[in-house]
Amino acid sequence: NGTLMNALSGIQDQDPSSMCFVQPDWLASRLKNTDLRRVQLDGEKYYHQFHLPGAVQLAYGKLVTKRNEVPGVMADPADLAREFGRMGIGNETPVVAYDLTGGLDAARFLWTLATVGHTGFKAVLDGGLPDWHARNRPMEPGAVRVGEAVFQWRLDGRWLVEHEEVLAIAEGRREAILVDTRSAKEYQGMTVRGPRGHIRGAVHYDWTDSLAGPRDLRLKAMEEIKAQLAGLGISDPGREIVLYCETAHRAAHTWLLLLHLGYEKVRLYDGSIAEWRVLDLP
Repeated sequence: NGTLMNALSGIQDQDPSSMCFVQPDWLASRLKNTDLRRVQLDGEKYYHQFHLPGAVQLAYGKLVTKRNEVPGVMADPADLAREFGRMGIGNETPVVAYDLTGGLDAARFLWTLATVGHTGFKAVLDGGLPDWHARNRPMEPGAVRVGEAVFQWRLDGRWLVEHEEVLAIAEGRREAILVDTRSAKEYQGMTVRGPRGHIRGAVHYDWTDSLAGPRDLRLKAMEEIKAQLAGLGISDPGREIVLYCETAHRAAHTWLLLLHLGYEKVRLYDGSIAEWRVLDLP
C-alpha cells in the first residue's frame, strides 16, 4: 500500500538488499510510519522510561536456547513465530532493529527472522540507541501496543549451515570461505578453555574491526571495510561465505555487514565453536 511504500522509499539509497544497515536520518524521517516495525533488543530495565518512538521490546534470550548441550543456538521456530506475531511482525512486515551492543543483538535478531521465513525488508540502525541518543533524536516513554500478526515459520537454508558442512569446508571437500569473527586471542588459541585455535582454513576478521572505535559503535566507512575484507581474500560477492564465532552472536553482525555490501551467499554456523567443542571436532 501507499503507506508501506513511503516507509520503504529511500532504501535503495542504503543498499539494494532487503537486509542492511540504515542511518539515523533515514529512520528519523519515517518515525510516523506505523507500518515500519521498530524493535529494541534488551534494555528491559529502562525501556518504559525511554525508547525510540513506536519501538517494541524483545529480550535477546528469547532468540536463543540450549540444545544438545550447546548454548546460544536458535530457539524453536514455532516459539519464535509466536513471539514475532505477538510483536506485530508478519512474514513480510518491514522491520528496523536497534540495541546498545554495536548491532550484535539486532543483527542476530535479523538473522533469526530471515532463517525462520521472514521475507520483508529488515535492517539494523547503525550506531544503535547510543548514537541515536547522542544526536538528540526523539525518544518516548511507556510501553508500545501493536496489533498481533500471523507469522508462519519455514526454515530458509540460505542463511543457515550445520557442522557437517563446516567440517567439509575445513577438510577441503567443499568450496567456501570460512571466517572466524572472534577476537585475535581466541583465533590464535590463547584461551583457557578449549578448543584452542580456529577451525582449519578459517580466515580471521574480528567483528569489531568494522566499527569506528571502542566508544563509537557506528560502522566505519564502507570503502575502508571493503579494503579490510579484500585483504583477507573476501572480494568476490558471488563466493559462498560461512561465518562463525563462539555462539553465532558476533558472527551475525558480520553476516549482515556482508549482505549490506552486496555479498550474495552468506551463511551463519549457528552452533559455532560452542558446538564444535561439544562434538570434539578438530
